[in-house]
Amino acid sequence: MQNYLEMINKNSSERYKKKFTGGIIIKKVLFIFLPFLLIMFIVNTEFSETEAALSENLIRLHVVANSDSDVDQKLKIKVRDAIINKCGDVFGETEDICSARKNVMRNLDVIKECAVKEIRKNGFEYDVSVRLLKEDFPTKEYGELVLPKGNYEALKVEIGQAKGQNWWCVLFPPLCFVNDTCVSIDEDAVETFSQNIGDDNKEFVSKDKSASLEFRFKAYEMWQTGKRKLAWLF
Repeated sequence: MQNYLEMINKNSSERYKKKFTGGIIIKKVLFIFLPFLLIMFIVNTEFSETEAALSENLIRLHVVANSDSDVDQKLKIKVRDAIINKCGDVFGETEDICSARKNVMRNLDVIKECAVKEIRKNGFEYDVSVRLLKEDFPTKEYGELVLPKGNYEALKVEIGQAKGQNWWCVLFPPLCFVNDTCVSIDEDAVETFSQNIGDDNKEFVSKDKSASLEFRFKAYEMWQTGKRKLAWLF
């Protein structure tokens, strides 16, 4: 009987120790991760506003060449120029993103025809895919404007097998225009875009930013990378 009671006491003691140890571990985990989760919540709240301001005021242009051969890369540039010039007619006097989006959707066939015509003119028979979609972009500079990497709405033009290098710009507002076969930056369009996204975000995407904003810019890009990895996992 005594041995039985001792065994019960021993088991109770071991269960208590395990419960106590488990409680300590949980508290330590919470102590470590709660501040991290709080920081992530604050960062997410802060950067979500910036992300919305950027993504909701832009339609970017992404042209992908058939291959990395010299002829295919040169063809990509010619198709790019033709599309930029054509989209000037497509957008007309459009001043807001909603109208711009509708114009693009209504004119996808027109834009595709423009690309195909340029390809045929240069002696190629490549197919062309033209879509309006959301996709990830790297950090890119446009004059005094620096757009952080992230997910943006874009007109994506894929030539042939689309295995060549990319060319990126901003379709709306029309930041990029063709000038003597070179693409230049329209400073008036940059200013319009800067006004649309607000003063705080205007400084955020400025090339000449303070050290604190530069840190925030890098943190924003890390946040974008983290979001994509989490989306891939789940």
